[in-house]
Amino acid sequence: MKQDEFRKWLVAQGQTDATASSRVSSAKRVEQYLGDLDELFAQEDRDSILNRFAYTAEDERADRPNPSPVPIDGVLRTGLASLQQALKLYHSFLTEQSNVPDKAEHQALVDRLTRKEIESAMQECDQLGLKAFLARGGFASPQVWVSDDGKDQTYPAKAIVAAALGHLPDGRALAAKEFFNGFGEAQSFAKLEALGFQIIRKGTNGKDDAFTRERIEGAMDAYEEFRRSGAHADAFSSFGEPSEYWVRSTRPRQDRRFPTKPIVGYLLAKASNALTGGWSQPHDAAARLHAAGYIIVDQDDVPLPLPEQYTHLMRGADRVRLVALNYYIAPAREADMSSVVIRARDVARDISEQDAFPTICSALGGKKFKDMAGYSTLQSTTPNPSSTTTFTFTLDTGDKEGNAMADSETRSQDQVAWTAVKTTNLILYGPPGTGKTYKTAWEAVRLCLGEDVAAGLSGEKNRDRLMAEYRRLTSEGRIEFVTFHQSMSYEEFVEGLRPAVDGEAPSENSAGFRLEPVAGIFQRVARRAEASAMDGASTGQDADEAMPDAPEPAAAVSVPTETESSVNRDLRPQLGLENGLFTVGQLPPVRDGTFRKLAQDVAQELAQAHPQGFSLQQYREALVRSGRETGIEPTGGWEKHNMPTWASHPDQAWLVPVHAAALAASSNPRTHDGQQTSGATVRIEHNTAAAHVLIIDEINRANISKVFGELITLLEPDKRLGMRDEIQLTLPYSKKRFGVPPNLHIIGTMNTADRSIALLDTALRRRFTFKELMPNPSVLSPNVGGINLQKLLTTVNDRIEYLFDREHQIGHAYFTGCKSAEEVEDVMRHKVIPLLSEYFYEDWSKVAAVLGDGPQGPFRFLEARRLTAPPGIAADDFSGERLRWRVKDQFDFSEFAA
Repeated sequence: MKQDEFRKWLVAQGQTDATASSRVSSAKRVEQYLGDLDELFAQEDRDSILNRFAYTAEDERADRPNPSPVPIDGVLRTGLASLQQALKLYHSFLTEQSNVPDKAEHQALVDRLTRKEIESAMQECDQLGLKAFLARGGFASPQVWVSDDGKDQTYPAKAIVAAALGHLPDGRALAAKEFFNGFGEAQSFAKLEALGFQIIRKGTNGKDDAFTRERIEGAMDAYEEFRRSGAHADAFSSFGEPSEYWVRSTRPRQDRRFPTKPIVGYLLAKASNALTGGWSQPHDAAARLHAAGYIIVDQDDVPLPLPEQYTHLMRGADRVRLVALNYYIAPAREADMSSVVIRARDVARDISEQDAFPTICSALGGKKFKDMAGYSTLQSTTPNPSSTTTFTFTLDTGDKEGNAMADSETRSQDQVAWTAVKTTNLILYGPPGTGKTYKTAWEAVRLCLGEDVAAGLSGEKNRDRLMAEYRRLTSEGRIEFVTFHQSMSYEEFVEGLRPAVDGEAPSENSAGFRLEPVAGIFQRVARRAEASAMDGASTGQDADEAMPDAPEPAAAVSVPTETESSVNRDLRPQLGLENGLFTVGQLPPVRDGTFRKLAQDVAQELAQAHPQGFSLQQYREALVRSGRETGIEPTGGWEKHNMPTWASHPDQAWLVPVHAAALAASSNPRTHDGQQTSGATVRIEHNTAAAHVLIIDEINRANISKVFGELITLLEPDKRLGMRDEIQLTLPYSKKRFGVPPNLHIIGTMNTADRSIALLDTALRRRFTFKELMPNPSVLSPNVGGINLQKLLTTVNDRIEYLFDREHQIGHAYFTGCKSAEEVEDVMRHKVIPLLSEYFYEDWSKVAAVLGDGPQGPFRFLEARRLTAPPGIAADDFSGERLRWRVKDQFDFSEFAA
């Protein structure tokens, strides 16, 4: 920092010595935390630096923390403003020293650029090397790059334009700190695109997983419900009325304006005091929505112009493409329109850039937009570019997502099969007793068997049939259930290391053991789902064409007893699909005693119960259960048998993969060495890409980051196997590659009485759809033994919400099984009243208020006796009267009489 020169410059500007010293001191204070200011302004734009010290009156009212790295003593807003002013002055001092031309002169220079100057700058970069090229002009790590169409080489866009200016007649290359006085990036990038170059924003691509169009419109749907009925009050009630910033919906609505803060707060699970509604910084609400291609408007639905000082706001062709995609192409597809017309002047109005017609026309007519929009043909009017230019896009038919994928035709058959699967990530949340368990079972069955089957299993009268199907699917390994708890870990859920004793039969003196990776429930069910779907892909059938238990043509074939040893070795489970389906093949003579006999008997029982095959996990669980019931245990205990590899003899396989057994099957069961096969039939599924469901009960009780670890990203539908943005990771213990298949659906339940949904892990909020289940008094009888259960539940919940909140209501499921007044009283005494005492932390006066009891009577459920002060203690030493509450022996339901 040139502090002496800066001080003299300030005095020359008319400031007093004291003021100049204060400004220098403030600048030096910033330098202590941000480094040399000369270097800082050379590497960063002025406004990006100043934004670190931005603190508005709204921030002050919301008591937001200091956004800068510089600690402030005294009033935060005043202190930051003083530092910001010092930085502005120092930047002006540096600019004047370098004799930088003003913005208008810069714009005139950029307008003169042609492809010749840009290509010359690119050649310079090739000759010097990227590092030296950037260092020469003092440019930091670039975020925006430029490439020539059809070429792989990319160049730093801002540095290229700055260098290209030096190739103009009488031109001069600019350094980073001279570049448009901190402005001009958008104009320069627009010029590059107008010259036929492609702009690439590495590391951003305008994407934010929480801010897809579907999620934003879903947040708007929720806000509309809040306006209409008060739903989602937990997410929206803390937000006041907007003052400046609204966002326009892309869908037809009665009122398309929505306040920016509540929408972003809902998406990020943040309260009002944690957000700013504007766009002065990239993380502000309007800035996030703007980056997602949404239009920020004022209270009259007029698009707001982009402030020039906010250089982080997307402009130019990138902005044009996203707005056109969100507000024209996507709505036309949703309306099943075959074509859509976009006028350049309309887009200019939407993006508040009335003179950007060359950029708009270039963006809409380019290949990049064709790849994004997935249209088949394009017609445009002349003159082009012009405000009157009109583009008519003929939209492709078929899968909407697939239309935007330029590489869809090059996908392999197994990947194409995946795309037919629509993944469900769902969390059912609500107070206790609202039917989450029943709804979870129904959703799981629906995902496995289809809408038509599930529709016939809905309702209380079909509950037994529903649960029978649920248990059947669970036994087949298509539904898995796990309950989260505070100690749940990655090692339990995904995979971990477990000790295993070396050797099948260790000697008494052997104490050695090894650690082996063991798959957790999530990995097991994912592997099963993947194996199922990949088998379906190999048959060339659609993943959702038929259900596994539908009356498909099936080949009923008996399992062979004579199999060549070479085939048997290939069919051993430890060499086959560890998470596939198995059945019983050749049964060798029992040579290993009682345990081997038990193992064979259990396998035969499973083969008869599940002719389509069973998983190794099902087999092990059934074997452990039978072994403990009979007192039979393998040598060394159950702990070493995480997967039953002992089910195969080195030379003979009797537990074989289903698909292999079917291929080798013959028509007649035979005997071998005195043992007859089970005779179980193997069903060849025409569609084995069956849906699998993982149910996570009490999902909010675990530490989500700890349990899912790096796999949380893999839950997103577009990151699943075979999807457009597929991601696979290497698991830390087994070192195996792992991805989540799209036919694995995840359903979670969340009891809001345990934890507010607003506190749920943001990563989970972004990846799941949330469905609220609230108490429904209408399902209860208005007369059970003279008690109106509907009135009882409604009254109790109204009082709870008044005294506490809506998340701690009493669910209707507590009373659905009541057939008499005695049963109602039993539920109130043993379930409802203890739950209320827990809600109100043993404050029995509030429990009594909920039940309609009071110290002055009447006493219907509780009764109170006044306590007198003990001798020697004055009664007025304690505030208020003291009461002893007790639950009455008999309840009075007269308030809720039918």
